[in-house]
Amino acid sequence: PPPRTSAEHRLARGAIMADLLSEEKLAEFNDAFSAFDKKGEKKIPSSDLITVFQAMRCNISKKEETDYLSLLDPYGEGSVPYAEMLPLIAKRLETKETTDALVSAFRVFDKQNRGTIGAEELRHILSHFGELMDTNEVDEYIAEADIKCPDLKANGDKTGNINYVAFVGVMLDLTEDEIMAAGLAQAPRL
Repeated sequence: PPPRTSAEHRLARGAIMADLLSEEKLAEFNDAFSAFDKKGEKKIPSSDLITVFQAMRCNISKKEETDYLSLLDPYGEGSVPYAEMLPLIAKRLETKETTDALVSAFRVFDKQNRGTIGAEELRHILSHFGELMDTNEVDEYIAEADIKCPDLKANGDKTGNINYVAFVGVMLDLTEDEIMAAGLAQAPRL
């Protein structure tokens, strides 16, 4: 079989997560979807895709909308089926909850509430909390964080700290759109 597109990969991951949705979130999605399913056919007009995501407090970009519509309505029939949209919503909700939990966990170690931690603090966290990592894994994560998530001074020089908010996006291997939707685009600066 041909390799999966990124949209198909996200749909497959979402299908697993749909089974894990709380009854409350599932009921909320059912209500939002039903509000646009005027004929009760378990599908909504393609033009309402963004609105249903927004009703679930999940923002998607125009690019994501285009990607999702090419997956959910590949022949341009003008409708999106419930069974195919549910996994996408489930994945977006799960990503948001996971990112919030990780940022909150890192924030405990952020004494100055700047959205950053030192490399040694990150090393300690990765090797002592949650799913424990060996030294090589920790070193790889820290090297990646130093490249992709450094805290920068106004002149662009590195401070030696790591922007843990951005690091959460790296840890979860999120796309740029998922990073934006999860609110990880910028670290808080106080």
